[in-house]
Amino acid sequence: MSADSVQEWSEILDRLEACIAEAFASGEPAPWNPPDQAGPLPEELADRARRVLDAQLESMTMLRKVRNDALAHLDALSTVPDTQSTARPLFLDVHG
Repeated sequence: MSADSVQEWSEILDRLEACIAEAFASGEPAPWNPPDQAGPLPEELADRARRVLDAQLESMTMLRKVRNDALAHLDALSTVPDTQSTARPLFLDVHG
């Protein structure tokens, strides 16, 4: 593989790693578009690419958990009665 190809793929993997780190830090992945014409992955970067893939899968798991937790909180909030539409008091003064 040419040095240019190794450099190009190193930069691609750098950007992917930065996106993964941002997803872990903020819980929101940055948009990413694959390069148009990067060519085949150089063999010497295969191990690094596998580590990036593993990190992506881990971040997807984390983001799913964050999403599911948010949905659970929204579901819980939806069970709280709307104070504007209730005709009965929400609090009872038992002390007088």
